Amino acid sequence: MPQPRLLLTRPQLGAAQFLERLSPALRMGAVISPLVEIAPTAVLVDLTPFAGVIFTSANGVTHAPAGGGMPAYCVGPQTTAAAAKSGWQAQMAGLDAEAMIANLSGRTDIGPLLHLAGRHRRGDIAGILSASGLTTQVVIVYEQNLMPLSPEAQALLEGSTPVIVPLFSPRSAHHFAQQAACTTGVMAVSISSAAAEALEALPLYAHDVAAEPTGEAMAEAVEKLFRRTTLP
Repeated sequence: MPQPRLLLTRPQLGAAQFLERLSPALRMGAVISPLVEIAPTAVLVDLTPFAGVIFTSANGVTHAPAGGGMPAYCVGPQTTAAAAKSGWQAQMAGLDAEAMIANLSGRTDIGPLLHLAGRHRRGDIAGILSASGLTTQVVIVYEQNLMPLSPEAQALLEGSTPVIVPLFSPRSAHHFAQQAACTTGVMAVSISSAAAEALEALPLYAHDVAAEPTGEAMAEAVEKLFRRTTLP
């Protein structure tokens, strides 16, 4: 079998950061074709009525005001680190949104909170937390506009070389399933079972799911799949 190539479909900055986690053999010949373009909404955010904020992605941090030491409850280590760097009193409230909801539900002492989010997100975090007694509102600070796969990416998928494709959300996995011209050589790595479900109807060469929904676990899963297909 030829050595697999890597196709990254994250937004450009996120793809470049993920690529840095990987071994040189995987970085060589990698193709970046973002399926989502992040764009600010330019909404004015008033933090004065709130005791803290919620971040479910690093994109939310990027398009939020500086923290000024205000508490931020974050999903995942990458988002937490980004929030801390931006001046928030950041703490990781869970590896995914479900874990964060479980950890924050009913904690009226830390509210009210403001979820600084993208337009497309899974579940109504603010509604669920508010129903638990923790008053939470949401403000959309960025858009996630869908993009087509590039001609270079389509040519890679239609070639004779296996292609490792990490997919970081159910929405991007669903869009990849619609966009990909050929998937018989695709070795997919999904960040969660929800993302994996979007690929169920595709003819894939291989499909793994990360051990947990983090960039580190995704990198480990990609490396493991690469080694499995290249070692004699």
